[in-house]
Amino acid sequence: MNTLELRIVTPREVILEARATSVIVPGSEGDFEVLWNHTPLVSALRPGRVVAVVDGVAKDIGVTGGFVEVTPGRVQVLAGKEGLTPP
Repeated sequence: MNTLELRIVTPREVILEARATSVIVPGSEGDFEVLWNHTPLVSALRPGRVVAVVDGVAKDIGVTGGFVEVTPGRVQVLAGKEGLTPP
């Protein structure tokens, strides 16, 4: 199965680095799912939950906002520094 390199960071720390099969993010225009080979994009995030499936287990992380960058095989979430819920 194809996986994505996922990285969720704040200005102070790396919250999660993992290989995920899917990532759902709270985009500014609504939630969207990123799978392997997704079209590249950059989106603002609204407060909500990032849900990543890692080794068959859903990791649920709250974010206060920020940005997401999607490139082939990679998702990077640049999250607000307050209010994060650890995985």
